Amino acid sequence: MSDSQVRDGYRARLQWVLRGSTHLPAWSLEYRAGLTGNYVVDAQRSDPDPTLVRSCPDGCRANAPLHHLYKQRFVYQLSDTVTNTVSAATLLCGTREPPFFVRESISWPFESIVGHGLDIPDPRKAALAPDGPTTIFPSTRNYYHWLIEELPMIVRAHTSEPDVTVLVNDEGLSDRHTLVASTLGIRVRSAPKTVRIRSHVMPGRASDSWFIHPADAQILFDLGHRLTSTTVDNAEKIYVSRRQATRSLPFEAEVESRLSDAGFMVVTPESLTWVEQITLFRSATTVIAPHGAGLSNLVFTPPGATLIELTNGHHYNRCFEWLCHVAGHTYIPIGADDGHYPTADALVREILTASAG
Repeated sequence: MSDSQVRDGYRARLQWVLRGSTHLPAWSLEYRAGLTGNYVVDAQRSDPDPTLVRSCPDGCRANAPLHHLYKQRFVYQLSDTVTNTVSAATLLCGTREPPFFVRESISWPFESIVGHGLDIPDPRKAALAPDGPTTIFPSTRNYYHWLIEELPMIVRAHTSEPDVTVLVNDEGLSDRHTLVASTLGIRVRSAPKTVRIRSHVMPGRASDSWFIHPADAQILFDLGHRLTSTTVDNAEKIYVSRRQATRSLPFEAEVESRLSDAGFMVVTPESLTWVEQITLFRSATTVIAPHGAGLSNLVFTPPGATLIELTNGHHYNRCFEWLCHVAGHTYIPIGADDGHYPTADALVREILTASAG
């Protein structure tokens, strides 16, 4: 395997299959808050986000009401950590006990670590990070996770500690990282995969993977306005193509042609720069697309847009439905592969009916 991230993921899975997770304790900082003696964690905490419950709005077209509890989140000031710069997975070393895994450092439950192939940082391989307050800007390759989960964390860390130094994995540093850094006025340094940080500014998570936190949605919407103040003329109706990616429709070329004739702009996100994608979605009022990471850009769209998602029953995920609820958009799912629309004509007629309603 030539891809280092893929190789590390397989190695991590094998390690956990052979050794299990009992050799590494995992603790929530909030679970241990206020404890004394051997289990005390001397961590400063920022003012938290409030605990809140969000629900599907009345009349949700998915016909499957969804509720989600958002727990309190803090930004932690930790002393002596070892951290993976790809995933931000963190061990806390500055306590009276052996190093333990910090559950708030990742957005998945620790118990799902085998399935994700998460590479736990090894203190023996850690390079020393620069002095001063330091945080990690993960380099997750999946665009949805990078945008929805990782990017808001950096804004939260920078808000909590304006002089923070931001480390990015030296194999994952991208134009997006540098653009965010220049826009926010933060210092970014490349770093190896495993680093030891003396003063770690760690934005805590609360197992919100897949479902965007309302505060993060606002962070990203505001950031999009700072990244580009312009919009694309006459691009209010867009179709996001997946013909060059997995999970495309079997007759997507025909769907694109017919929607183009109906006034939709057909776009392929991977052919656009990040700023071009943000600009495009900032002007959109109706978005049609098969399920795919490009729909993450709806966080940049002003409230009131409509998403018609062509869902894939073999890979069904409600993340974009929930993004619409949080961002103030209308969500309409159409089961594109459930047998009700055997031809492109039948599917396009349903799409246009839904978009007109």
